This record gives sequence, C-alpha cells and structure tokens, in this order.
Amino acid sequence: MLLSSACPPVVSMGQHDECVREVQVLLSQAGAKLEIDGDFGPATLRRVTAFQVLAGLQPRGVVDEATKRALYDQRISMATWSPEQVERRVREVFPEEPDRAVGIARCQSFLDPLHVLTNTNGTRNWGVFQLSDKLLRELGGTQLQAYDPEWNIQAARRAWSRHQDFRDWEHCDQPYRSSTPPPGG
Repeated sequence: MLLSSACPPVVSMGQHDECVREVQVLLSQAGAKLEIDGDFGPATLRRVTAFQVLAGLQPRGVVDEATKRALYDQRISMATWSPEQVERRVREVFPEEPDRAVGIARCQSFLDPLHVLTNTNGTRNWGVFQLSDKLLRELGGTQLQAYDPEWNIQAARRAWSRHQDFRDWEHCDQPYRSSTPPPGG
C-alpha cells in the first residue's frame, strides 16, 4: 500500500490516514511498541526515526521510499529491553546512587531504549539516557550505539564518572538536588 499511488511519496508528521496506519502496523510487526491509530504524531515520529537508525537510513523522521522499502523488507527488529530490564541494569551500573540514576533515566526516556527527542535547535537526544548528539560525539558513539541499552547505560556511566555527578542531565536531576548548601559549603 505505501508504495502505491494510494499514499503520498512521503508519509510524515501530522498526517492521519490509512497510510500512517500501514506504517504503524509495519513498525509494530518489526517489534516497535506503539499505538496503531493512523495518526502520525510524536510517538510515531520517534519510532520511525528509531527504525531508520536501526535500518542504516538517514534518520529524517519521515517515511520516504527507502524507509517504506525497509519496512516491507521486514529485516529490522525493533525488539529491545523492557523498562524493567533497563531499570535493573541502571541500578547495577550506578550502585552509588541507583534510585537517582533510575529516576533520571525514567525522566529522560521513560526507560525506553529506542526513545529519541528532537530539540528546537535540530539536535537530538538518543536512547535510555537521552545522550545528546554532542555528548554522543564526546563519548565516541553513534546513534545506532545509543539505541543499544547496554552501550547507552555504560556511556552514561562514563559521562557521570567525569565529575561523579549527573550534570549532563541537569533538568531531570533537579528533584534530587538539595536546595540548601551542604554543611561548610
């Protein structure tokens, strides 16, 4: 259906029709967790972008011909860790502050290894700890690696280890920071 004249050449954000529903069904068959409602909203955008990275395509967030073909090829698996598996591993990797680390990961990605967030400046954040494009470069990683939950969690640990704090996740760390200075500080 997607490759026929029934659908536009590019299926994209804001569209609501059977073409979007077909994209969602194909993503679901690949193992993506998403609602099949025919509405190309933020959740579908995140899954399309993740699929494109996993398929080795340019992560444009729109379903172009190459993405349509890759969806129909059914060679890409979007199966990944459950939130419970992510939480367990984050606790193991951050034994100093397991609750804080899990809280930050939950705030960042809802413990979803395939979460992606596009920022207003065009950059993106990737995976469990929502590693920014900049941080990903600093850590020598790729978008594909950022979607590997083990790599992402270990990369977050490396970032944390630089200062022994969660400064790279300031917004999500806010609830854990004390509003009163430490004694003698």
